[in-house]
Amino acid sequence: MSPAIKPNYHQTPLDEVRERTRVDEEGHVYVKPAAEDGEEAYVGQFSAGDAEAALQYFTRKFDELYNRALLLRARVATQADSAGSLRSSQTTLSKELEAGTWVGDVAGLRGILKEIGQGIDAVSAEEKRQNQEVVTAKLAVREDIVRAAEELAAVDPDRQHWKSAQDRMNELFEQWKSEQRTPPRLSKSQEDPLWKRFREARSTFERHRKAFFVRRDKEAAEIKKAKEELIAEAEKLQHSTEFGPTTKAYHRLMDQWKELGRGPRKTEDSQWARFRAAQDVFFSARDQANAKIDAEYSANLATKEEVLAKLRELMPFTKPEAVRERYFALMAAWDAAGKVPRADIKRMERAIGEVQDAFREAEGATRSPREAARNDRQSEMIEQLEDTISQLERERDQAASDGDDKRKSEAEDALAARRSWLQMLTSS
Repeated sequence: MSPAIKPNYHQTPLDEVRERTRVDEEGHVYVKPAAEDGEEAYVGQFSAGDAEAALQYFTRKFDELYNRALLLRARVATQADSAGSLRSSQTTLSKELEAGTWVGDVAGLRGILKEIGQGIDAVSAEEKRQNQEVVTAKLAVREDIVRAAEELAAVDPDRQHWKSAQDRMNELFEQWKSEQRTPPRLSKSQEDPLWKRFREARSTFERHRKAFFVRRDKEAAEIKKAKEELIAEAEKLQHSTEFGPTTKAYHRLMDQWKELGRGPRKTEDSQWARFRAAQDVFFSARDQANAKIDAEYSANLATKEEVLAKLRELMPFTKPEAVRERYFALMAAWDAAGKVPRADIKRMERAIGEVQDAFREAEGATRSPREAARNDRQSEMIEQLEDTISQLERERDQAASDGDDKRKSEAEDALAARRSWLQMLTSS
């Protein structure tokens, strides 16, 4: 506490007390009237000593009350407590003062309590000002939350990244609830307009999300139907012996297939297998017819086999930068070697593709193993495993809740097996 606002210390001079009081033989203390025609005021009795001791006793009681007021005045000056707490202390002191008859400067003490009241009024006004600043800041935070939600809801549904957008909207809702729980609380008139905007933004967002996925499901069904038509056309051409025109026709079908994009996850792989099967029948027959031509590519095949072996010697690409120059030199040699027999095209393309994928991954390919797994033909199995794992987790939790240790143990064993299978699929 700084020297300027020390509570000081009050001690009533006994000489003043003797002039204004009277003590009878039984230790009863009276305060003399200020005017000649006034009546004495009874203070109390002190029987544990003589008259001097009685005066000292009641003087100390008054001085204690007075010094408590001085201490409260210092607390008000330093704003050591809230206005409510300070006001409560002031009220207590005032009640004590007015409830008794005292030996001391009662008028002076009343003046101090009045001064304290004025100081508390100033503290209260400052608290209100600070509280308004906090409320203003809190309103700004709520406004930011609402604006962010409205921006999400205003995004073109076809351009929205729905997974991250849904996560963001959920995050904003959690922020809103957290702000509601954190003081100071906003008034109803302050909060309601913001909540209305936030609620409307969330409703609009959800309406757009549902409409987008309904439309996507419809488009997926249309893609599935269109691909069935391409499969039927591919199957009609699979036994054609007009290799040139039919090869172009299959290329056209392939272009149309790609333009359609991916269809429903559950049917895309099986449709693709049927489409490729029809093409394989045709191209196999064409390859047999061109076997004589392929013979001249045998030397090229031998060269590429040698290049592939040298590339594999560089694997695994733990330090891609160290072998980059050698890697690209070998890739250039691979390209320069020319065509290989048709029967070996797929095998060699697959082999070189594995090397290229490994090198790209080592250099920091952006696709995660999980994303890669979902883009290959294992996606349906992965989805089924994830559904099974979710069901087993629910069964395990229910068994734990029911206290069925046997059923819980069985569920945990099944979970461990499925998770192991899922790990193998997604890391392959």
